[in-house]
Parts: sequence; C-alpha cells; structure tokens
Amino acid sequence: MKLLLSLFLCTQICWIGAAQDKPNPIDGEDSLYAKRENYVISARQKLTIFIFSTRYLNGKLFTNPGINNYYFPIAPLNIGLGFSHKWLAVNIAMYSPHLGKDKYDGQGSKYQNFNLQALAYTPRYGLDVLYSQNLGYFLGNYNGYVDVTGAPDKTPYFDMSTKRFTINLLRIFNPIKYSMNATMIGGEMQKNSASSFILNTSFSYSYFNMSDSIPEFLLDQMNQDAVFKKGNFYSVAFMPGYGFTWIIGKRFYLGIIPALGPSIQYKSMTFEDDHDNRFALSYRVLAKAGAGFHAKRWTAGFSVLYDNELFHLAPQTNIFNNNGKVILKIGYKINVPKWGRGLSKKMTKLQTKFEHTIHNF
Repeated sequence: MKLLLSLFLCTQICWIGAAQDKPNPIDGEDSLYAKRENYVISARQKLTIFIFSTRYLNGKLFTNPGINNYYFPIAPLNIGLGFSHKWLAVNIAMYSPHLGKDKYDGQGSKYQNFNLQALAYTPRYGLDVLYSQNLGYFLGNYNGYVDVTGAPDKTPYFDMSTKRFTINLLRIFNPIKYSMNATMIGGEMQKNSASSFILNTSFSYSYFNMSDSIPEFLLDQMNQDAVFKKGNFYSVAFMPGYGFTWIIGKRFYLGIIPALGPSIQYKSMTFEDDHDNRFALSYRVLAKAGAGFHAKRWTAGFSVLYDNELFHLAPQTNIFNNNGKVILKIGYKINVPKWGRGLSKKMTKLQTKFEHTIHNF
C-alpha cells in the first residue's frame, strides 16, 4: 500500500510541477470562477433531486484454452433516488426488481445486487467513489462456446458473488471552458463545446467467489490446471484520457471521456488444488459518457460507465473484469431548504479550501 501511495503522489507532483513551469492563467479561485462565467453556467444555489434506473453490465469473461465463458449478473436492474448540489452527486439503489426467475435452473431465485455511487467534481479536480455487489450469475454464451452435452434445459445458474470498490481521482487541465460536472452530474451547463486532457489515478479492490455451483459439464471443459475458485485483487491504475463535450441547440449535450493506461496489481488467488499470491502489471480501460438536456428546472439524461481490467490467472486463462453500467435519470431543481443552507455554504468553503491547498502544494 505504501508503494501505491508513493506512486500516486509522485504522479500528481510531476503533473503539477510540469504545469507550473508554464505561465499559469489562473492566479486564484476568484479569477477562475470569474473567467468560467463566460463559458459555464452553474446552478450553485439549486439542489437537484432525481430518480434513476441503473442497468448493470458487470460481465466477467473467463478465457480458457478454446473456451470463453461470459458471466452476467442476474437481476441487473436497480431503481433508486439521488441528489446533486454544487460539486457533489450521490445515488443509492433502493429497489432491485426480481425479473426472469423462471429462466434459471437450481437456486435461480437466490440473487441480489447493490449499487452505490458518489461523484464530486470541482473545476480542476474530480473524485469517483463506486461500490457494487452482485450475488447470482448466469452463463450468457454457453450455447456458442462450450459443449452443451449434459447441460440443463434452462440457463445454468451460478452461485457466484462479486464485490468491487473503486476510488478514482481526476485532474482536469482545462477547468475554465470544460466541465465534467455538466456531463456526469448535471449541476453545471456548458455554453459552448469544449474539451480537456484528464488524468485518472484509480485504486480498486475486486473480489470473486465462484462457490461450488459450476456445473459438472462446464467444469470438465475448463483448464484443469487453473480451475479458479475465489480471489482478492488489488490494483492501482494510471490512465491518461481526454474529455469531449458537444453542446447542441444550447440545452442538449453529449460528452465522451475515454482513458487507458497500465495497472499495477496484487492478486491472492485460490484454485481447486492450489493458492497463488503475486504482483503483476496489466492494463485498464476506463470510459464514461453522458447525454441529455438542461432546462431551468428540469434535467434529464443518461450516462454510461465502462471499466474493464485484465487479471491474468494462469497460462491461457484470464479474467476480463468489466464493471459497467447505464444510468438513466430525471431530476428537478429546487431551492436549497433553509435547514440545508448552512451545509451548502460549508460545501463552498470546503471546495475553495481544497482547491487552494492542492493548487499551492
């Protein structure tokens, strides 16, 4: 962990140092916000309440010699409530419809999921905190990739559980014209199309437990030297990227934020007949996108998260861990209630203090 923190600090210091070698057009937060008013409209005195629906895309692709197995979570839909104000947005899953029980064999009714997401974007910096938990998966492509002799009539159910916790730190290099808040949170609105270079530094923990539910017909076809049972995976990734936001008809927006870079991993893996701990170097792909519209009171749109990381298990055997989701939300802006105005002021002071501290570091 000390190594990971040291790498992160070195990365940030190098980028900040490189930026300070050039004349800095921003001499303070007052100047920054004054200039931003020409390019970004901020609903800083409004509180947006929204309802959302999340569609999971948390597939796990296991590659084996001659066989690729793609697992998908059962009950991949969440419905929840959230809010956004100034630089912060939080959404929490409240309800997961139990759909499609009759499609799965065995204990197909034993499934659940939970999703928590918090986003915080100031003009220069950003923070993503993501947590997801899934229990109950099905094999999505077994008819096309494995010998189905002995397979059940219904889709094979797996009592597999997964957990994923991610903290992603962002540095935005065009804070005056470009607003990630506008695309991903909706608390701001860009007046014109703009783009920015973005640096992502991401810390993640992933957990997979295959349980004992792998059907015999599939188990016989897997790599017998690497029958994966469970594992804990830690990683830190450095992903440079670039964000584009196009403004259409003043009120509509479309934003895309792709990033790619190396990941340093520590893996603790349990196989059927073995246990292995090791460090590794791999890669990670992160992409976010958003589209919708802003009005005086209403806001609506959808956002997409694609987060894929390769974990090598054994020769010719890997896990492609895709943590993706599609979020559809509709929000309404209200004035901050009296009981929340003091907290709102503290949020402004906290943002100013944070940005001054980091900028002068």
